[in-house]
Amino acid sequence: MNIGYSVFLGIYLLCLAIRTGYELLKKAGRLNSKSVIIFSIIFFVMTLMWVSWFGMCPLDPMPLALPPIIRWIGFGIFVAGLVLAIGALIQLRGVENIDRLVTTGLFTRLRHPMYLGFILWIFGWAIYHGALTSFWVGLVGISNIIYWRHLEEGHLEKSYGDKYREYRQRTWF
Repeated sequence: MNIGYSVFLGIYLLCLAIRTGYELLKKAGRLNSKSVIIFSIIFFVMTLMWVSWFGMCPLDPMPLALPPIIRWIGFGIFVAGLVLAIGALIQLRGVENIDRLVTTGLFTRLRHPMYLGFILWIFGWAIYHGALTSFWVGLVGISNIIYWRHLEEGHLEKSYGDKYREYRQRTWF
């Protein structure tokens, strides 16, 4: 296995573990998520996670020779995910400690467009590169994202009660 791939893989998995640990500690009330230092660390970890993902796929040790049309569909899925994630980020005007329930724009039909964007760009980037091993690793990342979403759903329900439950019934993901 290519040493570069192994390094990116290790960084990616370590960053997933750190972010999941952060979410669990936040849920348990064991850290202050409003701390600028903690936010800066998690922002750096997430940036490093995505950089490692984008570096890992082109170096995949088991590349598939996919037809160009499939590769370009994968690229389109990646771009759609990028647009969703960046659009949600712009609409939220932040990534942590949002102090309101956002139900307009992208959030009219999707509860978590940023997480869905992350999932799409994981799938799309792996398909675009025909990265078979990375595709399977990406499923680990997607599982983490779905878990983060689950934790956030619990927090939102606790914070906004019936208003959030009603919103959840009329939206997807």
